[in-house]
Amino acid sequence: MESIQQITVMGAGPGGLGTAALLAWRGYSVALFTRSVDQHLLADAQHRGGLEIEGELGEHFVPLHVITTDGEAALHDAQLVLVVVPAYGQVPMAEMAQTFVGPNTILLLLPGSCGSLEVALRLREAGVDLDGGLLLGETVTLPVWARLVGPAKVRVMVTSQVRAAAMPGRRTAELMERIGDALQLLPRPNVLDPGLNNPNFLIHPAPMLLNYAAVERADGYLSLMNEGMTPGVLRCLDAVDAEKMAVCKALGLDPISIDDLYRECGSDPHIYRGTGEPFQIRDRIWSRYVHEDVPFGTVLMSSFGRLIGVPTPVCDSINTVLGVVEQQDFSEIGRTAERLGLAGLTVQQINHYVRTGERAEASISLHCRSHEI
Repeated sequence: MESIQQITVMGAGPGGLGTAALLAWRGYSVALFTRSVDQHLLADAQHRGGLEIEGELGEHFVPLHVITTDGEAALHDAQLVLVVVPAYGQVPMAEMAQTFVGPNTILLLLPGSCGSLEVALRLREAGVDLDGGLLLGETVTLPVWARLVGPAKVRVMVTSQVRAAAMPGRRTAELMERIGDALQLLPRPNVLDPGLNNPNFLIHPAPMLLNYAAVERADGYLSLMNEGMTPGVLRCLDAVDAEKMAVCKALGLDPISIDDLYRECGSDPHIYRGTGEPFQIRDRIWSRYVHEDVPFGTVLMSSFGRLIGVPTPVCDSINTVLGVVEQQDFSEIGRTAERLGLAGLTVQQINHYVRTGERAEASISLHCRSHEI
């Protein structure tokens, strides 16, 4: 099997830049696609042909094959396409990618947040073969933690391994074999495992809600991971974690706590349970901490809970109260079991679908409840 050489990273936020820099540092030919080249962030990188990195990998300049807003140019000859954008941008990015890549390309969402299920529905509607052609999958988080520290300069911390699976799950072994050493992936039985264990679902919504006044007073300049993690806030975070693990267990997955997930990735819970900013950067809190991680995180958890009969009162409350604060119906716009093609299915039917890609008929009694999801 041909080894991967050509990689395209779609998305030029800190995560996308950090991922592109890591892979270029490892010797791969990396193309970076962004919808717009910000003159303060990427124009210099485009001019110089690469990025500056610092952190665990040392201080280096790493060349990129191309930095472009032209999707066709970025995706030409790509063997592995990494979609590193907010969850609400995954579907359009994936649809763009599939129009320019070959039928055997790997399309991986970093992280997925169960987005591969939504992408799979759209691609199948467009006639894309996901059973033996394009290989679709997702991870639990990024291969790096990254922060911008200057124009075209990124500080990175490398994760040791990240959970991943293919959609459908029966192709996960193929995904691992073909990606090889490009990324350090830990195979999981299906995409629900990395999708529901995204740590951002816990680190951001509850602490943002409980620190809302402090964030507003500081115009967003608050170290949420440390200043915001008081004992009471951590108790709420742990309650969300308990609901997540209950949902995972009911779905037949092996539950893992957020503390153990951080350790699995090569990090440590002290990042949010201890003092001191892990990146030594007190940067501005992103609105995505609410506007992505609630509709695509705690709303998703609540939806799964209703579908399979697992109570999620803390997630439900976060969705409701932050919706009031932000004047946004997050349940209306969020990622739900219905939008993932799972409404009305039993746990057995869900597991069959995510393993095989074949959807069994929903039972009549559960189908009648689908309007609640």
